[in-house]
Amino acid sequence: MNACEAFFAMTEQLTESGCWIWMGNTDRHGYGLTRGFGSESRAPRLAHRVAWTLAVGQIPDGACVLHRCDVPCCVNLGHLFLGSHADNMT
Repeated sequence: MNACEAFFAMTEQLTESGCWIWMGNTDRHGYGLTRGFGSESRAPRLAHRVAWTLAVGQIPDGACVLHRCDVPCCVNLGHLFLGSHADNMT
């Protein structure tokens, strides 16, 4: 199993919403947290950003990975998109 397969094995797919819920740790705001999966760092990273990096590639400097579904622990690539910090505030 590669890193991408191992990562997405940690999700539960909800058919009614289409969200893929991160089943690992979360932060106090409900965002998924993970360690590893292609990173040398052992510091926790946001699961939706890791999902993007594993499946799509590097996140451009200054870009945010945003949720169309507004579900913080969702890692469904179809629900994620790149935007700015200002986009995230609207």
